Amino acid sequence: MTLKEKISIDDLDFEKGNGLLPVVVQDFITRKVLMVAYVNKEALHKTLETGFAHYWSRSRGILWLKGETSGNYQKVVRIEVDCDNDTITYLVEPLGPACHTGNISCFFRELDGTEKIKKKYDTEIINEIITYFEKAKIVKRKRIKNNSRNFYELMVNPITKNIPPLSPKIIAWIADKINNITSNNIDKVVVPETLGLSIGPLVAQMKGKPLAIIRKRSFHTNDYLLDKVTYSSEYEKGTYYIYGINKGDRVLIIDDTISTGDTLMAIIETLLKHNVKIIDIACIVEKEMYNGKKLIEEHFGISIKTLIKIRKEDNKNPPYSITVKVE
Repeated sequence: MTLKEKISIDDLDFEKGNGLLPVVVQDFITRKVLMVAYVNKEALHKTLETGFAHYWSRSRGILWLKGETSGNYQKVVRIEVDCDNDTITYLVEPLGPACHTGNISCFFRELDGTEKIKKKYDTEIINEIITYFEKAKIVKRKRIKNNSRNFYELMVNPITKNIPPLSPKIIAWIADKINNITSNNIDKVVVPETLGLSIGPLVAQMKGKPLAIIRKRSFHTNDYLLDKVTYSSEYEKGTYYIYGINKGDRVLIIDDTISTGDTLMAIIETLLKHNVKIIDIACIVEKEMYNGKKLIEEHFGISIKTLIKIRKEDNKNPPYSITVKVE
């Protein structure tokens, strides 16, 4: 059965709902569901004419413009219709909270009893992540800092190196966990340019905040350059260019891996020098045997939140143990 990609208001089945259609309202940027309301033909026509969301109030029996009294208007970006022509979606740019309680979305409470469902899904994802690391290829890179060990063991895996490409559901799960355990009271999400960059943009979208990428190359302009950072990790050294961050910004830093912590420490020192407020730091993977997380926390007094912990166990095969933390 083939359905028309575009339909008119006259094609909509208003009769099924006694002249009304339910509207699912979704934030165009974060894709979060904000509210559910109803429209009649007049409200829908008004929405199309003005570009702002209009609804029909069933309790008051009147047409209403969202934000008319609160100022929390909804600028409509797109309107979509379901396959039965009896439900529509507004994708909107909200100009304030959707809920009368002051919350961004009307959906901010969790149904009691869902913990079992969440735990089951978390277990499935965790098992998949552990399998990724158990199958990871270990590449030895010559160490450039610590002469006590000749080589640094680099784990080539989907989570932090995207080799092979990471499943979208794992990306979504990791981003969701980071989003939930970190503060929303930030101005920007900051991500060093690494092979594990895929998580940062998704968290920024979830939080509805700009993404600033600390680059490994210069773009030959100082317009957006805060500073340069010379860094030296266990197996590489170079310069980071901090673009898109301003003095006084409140930031969440997301990194793919923390091992010795040298690179992250250099970034933190530079940001603090420019009065950037580091609200949260999240690292996807922590290599405990290199002790970097502890060193940074003790030096700066900043807590680092990690999801996946890797320990070296020389007498076992594979020689690593993987722990995935769920909060």
